[in-house]
Amino acid sequence: MDSFFHYLAEDSEVEDWGVYVPTCGYQHIYPGNKYPLNGHPDTHNFDQETGRTLPGCYLVYITTGRGELETKTGKWEVNPGDVMVLCPGEWHSYKPYETTGWEEYWIGIRGELLSNRMLKDLLPNNTSYVKQMGYQEELIFLFNQSLKLVRKSSPGFRQILAGIVLQLVAYVISYEKEKLGSREEQLCTEVIDFIRQNLNTEVDFKELASNHHLSYNRFRTIFKNNTGVSLQQYLINERLENAKRLMVNSNLSLKEISAKTGFNSLFYFSKVFKNKMGYPPNQVRRK
Repeated sequence: MDSFFHYLAEDSEVEDWGVYVPTCGYQHIYPGNKYPLNGHPDTHNFDQETGRTLPGCYLVYITTGRGELETKTGKWEVNPGDVMVLCPGEWHSYKPYETTGWEEYWIGIRGELLSNRMLKDLLPNNTSYVKQMGYQEELIFLFNQSLKLVRKSSPGFRQILAGIVLQLVAYVISYEKEKLGSREEQLCTEVIDFIRQNLNTEVDFKELASNHHLSYNRFRTIFKNNTGVSLQQYLINERLENAKRLMVNSNLSLKEISAKTGFNSLFYFSKVFKNKMGYPPNQVRRK
């Protein structure tokens, strides 16, 4: 299963720090898969019709795929790079589209620190919303560090986890999306979003160029000038990063991961991975 999630028992000592994390997790939902997955406790499980309310604030980061969030005050489309910021005690329901699925990280947050200035900064209108942040390596790193901590459950891990949560919240609060300066930058953003939606399928860049009313040569020149890499190389890099996330956060075999990330064979996947990363893919799990 392409997921790992954990629910932590109540701990008054950690709450005294002002931050308590009830849960954190990762899920990769493929097109057509049931959502939500089984295995969540009754306090967090929900169906799309009835939705749910949660006592804490939750950050849900979507790295690939698309879906929607609904609350009492509105309905939003959720795109790659979006963070759903869920307000404590507010009814909500969210799901990936059946045609796209999605890849999600989440973390729950409660405590005194969130009841004061921090909560006001994170939820200025006192309601849930979607924040467009794009693909942020720093966010993914912090979420993965959280998952790593709860996996190991070493002494003092809850206090370290509280520190990571503060970083996550500060990152979301302080992030301001840069305004695109040109049509070419807008084009590249759309192409990158398209690539991340099609990491496990064939991508026809010539057809994509035609859809944007550009010649293929012009299309790939614009992309490389703005990103520094070719279209094909960008696609490979994104597939490798997706494979790394699956190696860290799932129990899938390398053969399954190579198939789910758009590589034709395990041999080709291993070869490309080692050429790009400098070490074989099985070393990721050994680390």
